[in-house]
Amino acid sequence: MTSAISQNQNAVKYWTPIAFSRMFIYLTANILRTTVRKIFGRTPKGQALHEGIMVQLLRIVMGGSILNIAQSRTMMNISNSVVHLKTGTFLQSSKDKWATPVKGQGWKGFWIPFKDQVNKDQLKKDLAKKHSVTDIGSGCDIVMFAIHGGGMVMGDALMFLNSYRAWMKVLQQKHNVKIGVLSVEYSLSPEVPFPGALNECVAAYKHLIEHQGVDPRRVVMCGDSAGGNLCLTTALKIRDAYPSVGLPAGQVLFSPWVMCPKPLKDNLDDYITVTGGTLFVEAYTQNQAKIHASPYASPIQAATLAGMPRMQIFIGGVETLRPSIERFIVKATAEGVEIESHLKEGKSHDYPLIEEISGRKVVREAHELIAKFVARVRDDYVGVLEE
Repeated sequence: MTSAISQNQNAVKYWTPIAFSRMFIYLTANILRTTVRKIFGRTPKGQALHEGIMVQLLRIVMGGSILNIAQSRTMMNISNSVVHLKTGTFLQSSKDKWATPVKGQGWKGFWIPFKDQVNKDQLKKDLAKKHSVTDIGSGCDIVMFAIHGGGMVMGDALMFLNSYRAWMKVLQQKHNVKIGVLSVEYSLSPEVPFPGALNECVAAYKHLIEHQGVDPRRVVMCGDSAGGNLCLTTALKIRDAYPSVGLPAGQVLFSPWVMCPKPLKDNLDDYITVTGGTLFVEAYTQNQAKIHASPYASPIQAATLAGMPRMQIFIGGVETLRPSIERFIVKATAEGVEIESHLKEGKSHDYPLIEEISGRKVVREAHELIAKFVARVRDDYVGVLEE
């Protein structure tokens, strides 16, 4: 049987009339089904119709049944561009005001330094400042080490720039905490399969600690979906192979992809599907059993999670990955990991990061929870210094 990887390697990478027709028919059918289910009260409680339709649109991008990987990347890029247009960071010049491209040995990404969003005059000055790789970790209390999602096959290091800005603002306003964000731009599979992305994230983290001199006790990793996987596996790799480097003080994980060996079950109200999940797993692992079983690809299969940093985990109530994430939480908690979990009923994958599928109120509530978690890390760090 031909694997999803070989199918994608041989797939037509460019858009064709047939591809457009399939996408249009699929989207139309799903919108109609969602509308009918909404009328009869079968959609999640509290989910607006436009939010359900957006989930179905994302289901095309992430579902793996209509588009090949190259086409999904195109759709993801378009989606990200729309978000950047909405948030005022569409032009490269506007991105450059917030994020500075940086790189080191075996990795690259963006440094997003603290910007004072409370004082407008100071914000103008901050946005005009020029930064370089030597500035990584400076001018802030906490460094957020960010790893984006996208199934390991799509996405970019600035796809959640607006979220980083929002966290920065609420932490400054509510907790007097300044954060900077180092967002890793890892290589995508299948062009660079396992352990490519993992190695790059490990290299970036080591650079932050060893070359920039940032105390790991003031570092918080954050990542969504596949990025959550890379947060977990990067920490496991540091724990096991580089113990002298030191683990981060915490991790904020959104719908983390723990790659549980137990089968997934589709949910009509989530945009992650079994087909898409299988496609992304094959792209990253090249369908090799030894990689599937490795804790550095499938963190839920680690012999032990003891010693891992405290975690804040967000789970969508209707998301396909919910059972696997909950199994991970049970395992981690039993092995002594401190976990603060937040389950939002009726919401889908990555709900705290995507206002279009969750609503502004829900996303802002998540921002507050994240800010409180990060502020506790800062308080603990300051407490250590005062002892």
